[in-house]
This record gives sequence, structure tokens and C-alpha cells, in this order.
Amino acid sequence: MRTPTLFSHRSWFSAVVLAACLSGCRGGSRVESGNREAILYVANDSEPADLDPHTNIASDSGKILSALFEGLVTLGADGVGVMPGVAQSWDVSPDGLTYTFHLRADAMWSNGAPVTSQDFMFSFRRVFDPLVACEESSFGYAIKGSEAFALGRERDPSTLGIDAPDPHTFVLRLAHPSPYLLGVLAAAAPFMPVYRPLVEKFGGVHQRGTPWTREGNLIGNGPFVLVKWVQNQVIQVRKNPLYWNAAHVALNGVDFVPVEDASTQERGFRTGQFHVTTLFPISKGPAYEGSDALHRCKLQRTEFLTFNVRLAPYSDARVRRAISMAFDRRSMVEAVFHSFAEPAFNQLRPGTGGFTPPYSPAFNSNPDEARRLLAAAGFPGGKGFPAVELMLVGRTPEILAMGEVIQAQLKDALGITVHALPTEEKVYLDAERSKHYEVMLDTWGYPWNDPSAYYQTAQTGNPNNDSGWSDPAFDRAFRDAEETTDPGARERAFAEQEARLADGVPYAPLYFPNTPTLLAKSVRGWVDGPNRNFSWSSLSLAP
Repeated sequence: MRTPTLFSHRSWFSAVVLAACLSGCRGGSRVESGNREAILYVANDSEPADLDPHTNIASDSGKILSALFEGLVTLGADGVGVMPGVAQSWDVSPDGLTYTFHLRADAMWSNGAPVTSQDFMFSFRRVFDPLVACEESSFGYAIKGSEAFALGRERDPSTLGIDAPDPHTFVLRLAHPSPYLLGVLAAAAPFMPVYRPLVEKFGGVHQRGTPWTREGNLIGNGPFVLVKWVQNQVIQVRKNPLYWNAAHVALNGVDFVPVEDASTQERGFRTGQFHVTTLFPISKGPAYEGSDALHRCKLQRTEFLTFNVRLAPYSDARVRRAISMAFDRRSMVEAVFHSFAEPAFNQLRPGTGGFTPPYSPAFNSNPDEARRLLAAAGFPGGKGFPAVELMLVGRTPEILAMGEVIQAQLKDALGITVHALPTEEKVYLDAERSKHYEVMLDTWGYPWNDPSAYYQTAQTGNPNNDSGWSDPAFDRAFRDAEETTDPGARERAFAEQEARLADGVPYAPLYFPNTPTLLAKSVRGWVDGPNRNFSWSSLSLAP
């Protein structure tokens, strides 16, 4: 899942938001009043475009979506394990190809209508509908017929391996065993259900951005309901009394305040306006070192350069390898992030799903070999190489510093000139989808705990393959890992995928983030998990 940057970007309204917070809290901080009223105040990152779980791919919207919607299964208190959601139980056939979910009778939409298997049938079909063009539909390609349908090769939705034999039974039939399927269903927003009559009323079945997700319209089935959405100010959700597990939800509500500047978030935390921050200014690290307030999350995420391999000179793998080998990742991370990141010498963060990739020289500093490769590609000493247009997302000190380090290292090692272009998130997303860019400082958070969650970004035709790269050997290895449950065979296939990426370098990994979060001591049940995921029913506030 995409997110604009590790520490996001600055916005004109950040100071306005904080000023409003401060002026509205005389007689005690918002954290103090929130503790009394069981209202959690979260300094969220950017304002979401909408709250449609089938089209919203921004990771900073994930918490909001999980507050309003619930899928068949959900994440446990540790943010990793799978727990019952709308499905109170499920059965898996001996061959691993059929999952039968038994929906609880007391699951309701926030308007009192029952949540049924037909709701999931409609929702899953919508996710795979090519007219909706859900970027994360590929997460469910293990479901029989889903890839062909999503890519437009098949138009009959009845060919999907999805069935609803009765209102409380939902069946998924797979093309091959998928050991991570339940993790996908629990963590990935696209597999949350939406209320069909509402979506149809606003013409949103095949169209993005219709008003069905707005205040006064949205009907969900999660632990909270949307009560207020003031653009660029706040999204307020309050406890849903019709939620099947409402008795175990201790919070009465959550206020998500969009603050895109890390320093503004930190200042708001320090003055008692936020229980939780999602951004943190690296320069403040020493001041918080040793404090119980500072939490580090070793995210399952890779930060990297994406090359548009359809454009010269980046269509030449020698050029891409040369740029990758020109970087001194250790000094890069130390200069910009200190202890809040680790240099990436592999595509996949080691330990993901229990797998540690093999060593690859393509992602280690070797300026001599980098210069040799660039000369072999026709650019000795960087002569004749066009200035690189490097797209950055945002203007935080960290992102701007990364741009400067990349500029300096490529100039020193290869004689290449880089123009760093700070870009707003909407422009970045448009460029990503349309492939109107040369090189971008990019990121991918693994939506489930399995190497496939990252390696899918290099699969031919995958909607998350933003480089446009295609390699038949990689695709075979990806398919081999998908079609077996044997741990040894999967590990060998993952190693082959990593090797093919090291050979082609459509992405040049740079670092793995150890993302900082500030957390008020009154918050109970928070976990520093690999994706900052948690269960809403596990959170509470102490006075």
C-alpha cells in the first residue's frame, strides 16, 4: 500500500489546525478531556480524498477505514494475528482451495440492516471490477478467476470463485492454495464490505469519488460511525451501538485531525492536543530519547527509487544497476534518519514472513562497478547522461535532505546531475498511475506479513507495478511461490524473485523505516507492530 512518505509533507493549514486546537481547549487539554470522555485524539497525516475502502489506497487512511468498516476477519490485539470479524468462524477444505465463512447473525450495518453474504458478494465483485480499477485488487488474485476479471479478460462476474449460498454463508474458491489469504482479508481495506443500496443511490458502483462516503451519507458496519467531517480540519467517528462487539469497545470515539507537518504534530502532542501522532520531526529525536512517549515501529516497508523502465536511459538495466550501486546507504541513512531507519541492502525487509533474502551486490555501494556499468551503457563519467528528474513527495526536512543526499552521491560517484522535484501527493499519485515520471522516491508498505506482499510490485501487469518492468523468470518464481504451501519451495521461489530484482533493478531499495510515534501514557492497548496495526477493541484510555 502506498503512502506519500515516511514523515509526510508540510501543508499550509497545519498551523491553522493546531491554532484551532489550542484555542478550543481552555480549562484543560484535549488529551485530559479525551481521557475523561474516552475520545481518542489522533494527529493523522493527509486528508483522505474519500472513505471508500475499495479505492482508497493511502496507508494514512487505513485506521479511519478500519474504524468504519469490518471485513470477514480482523486483526488481533497484536496487529498481526487474525481474529473473527463479521465471520464468527470459517472452514478450510483439506486441499486448501475452499474457504467457507459463517457470518454472525448479529452483524448489522449502522442503519440497522443485517450484514449478509450478499453484501460481501457485491463488494468482492466491485473490488475486482475493471471499471472500478482498484489498485489493490491484486491482493486477492488467489481467488479463482479474479485476475482475469480484474484485467478485463473475462467479463462474466459469475466466473469469480465467490458464492453466497445463503445469507450467512460466504464461500471463496481459490485458484491455488494461499497460506496468507486470511492475513490479506484481515489487513487489506479492499476486502471490507460496502452497503450496496447506498453505493447505488449515489452512482458509485463503477465510479470513484461519489458522495456516499460523506458525512450524513456513509453507512458502515465497523465499531464506529462517521458523525462529522470538516474538510482539512477533522474526521469524527463515534461508537456504533449496533456493532456486534460494541460491548468490548472501550472508546466512545476518535477524532482524526489532518496535520501534514511533523513539527506541528509534535508541538500538538507536547501541549496535550493529541494522544497519538503519525509523524515525527527527526530533529526532535534526542529530546525524546529514553522517553516512554517515543515508540519505534519497525515497519514492513521498503523505501526505494522507482525507475520508469519505459523511458530511456532507464530502460537500460545497466543504468539502473549503476545508480543503485553508486549509493552509500549507510551514510545516507545516518545523515538523514539516524536511528529511525536502517539501510536497505535487499528489496524485502529481512524477517518478513520468516524469510531473509540472500545478499545482493546490486544494492551495496560499489562506485567503481557503477562507473563501469554506466560507461558500458554509453555514458562514461556521466557524459551525455540527461539530468535526472527525481520526483519527491512532500517538503519535509527529511525528504528534502534525501533529495540532496541522492543528488550529491550520484554527482560524486557517476557525474550525474539530479533535479529534485518536490511534489504534492495528488500529483505523485497521478504520475504513478499514468507513468508520467522518470525516477521517483517511492515507498511500499507490505499489507500482510508475507514476502508476496512486496514482490507483487514487480509482477508483470500487476496494478502496483509502477516501474512497468517485466521479467518472465521473475513471474515464474512469483507464480511458484503462489502455487505451493511448502515452506522450502516458497523460500527458494522468494530467493529467485529477489535475485531477478537484483539483476533488473526496477527499484533501487534505500532504507527500511523504524517509524517514530508519540503516544500519550493514558493510551492502553497500543502495539508497535510491523504496520502499526491494532484492534480497536483493544484500545482504551486511562485517566
